[in-house]
Amino acid sequence: MTHSSRQIAIASLCAFAVAAIVLVTAVLPAEFGIDPVGTGKALGLLALYDADAGPSKSSKPPGPASTATAVRPREYRVDARTLPLGPGQAFEFKYRLDKGSGMVYAWSANAPLKYEFHGEPSDRALQVQSYEKSEGDYASGTLTAPFAGIHGWYWENTGNAPATITITSAGFFTTAEEFRSVFDPVKHKDRVVQTTHETRPAPRPSVPGS
Repeated sequence: MTHSSRQIAIASLCAFAVAAIVLVTAVLPAEFGIDPVGTGKALGLLALYDADAGPSKSSKPPGPASTATAVRPREYRVDARTLPLGPGQAFEFKYRLDKGSGMVYAWSANAPLKYEFHGEPSDRALQVQSYEKSEGDYASGTLTAPFAGIHGWYWENTGNAPATITITSAGFFTTAEEFRSVFDPVKHKDRVVQTTHETRPAPRPSVPGS
């Protein structure tokens, strides 16, 4: 097997592993009410399944004078993307979350990188909070945002060859924001990048008689 073929095989295995993580931690709780690792409860994904299943048998229908209150539906998103990082370059990639919103994530790189997982609050009176600081080519976990703001990673490629980062996340984030130096050869017209792939709104609770 050639070096390039080996890299492709490793990348494919990483992508499969990430997809499996998202399936177990996000899709199963939200779609089927199955929560094998507890992330569905932690991120509120079980509420999506419960709402889709309809009101419980013990719930009583509203009386004639009752009125339905409009509830803004929560949305969970599944985002997957590949990010290039040149030798000697560094950049940040973050998701915007409200306080108490959660996400699950997994990223991998084809070379070891210095990284820091941290959050920056919308309220500048609060300090930046670091969640993890290390060096490696893979990380995964869950986050419940302790404050409203952007939460994500600083990656630095100290090697002499270009690196590629593959990241998959699922949760209640609204946008993905990419921050690069003006000297970075990877050009972006706008720092804010709308999240791609699957966006799933939570179903509105059904109202009897509607």
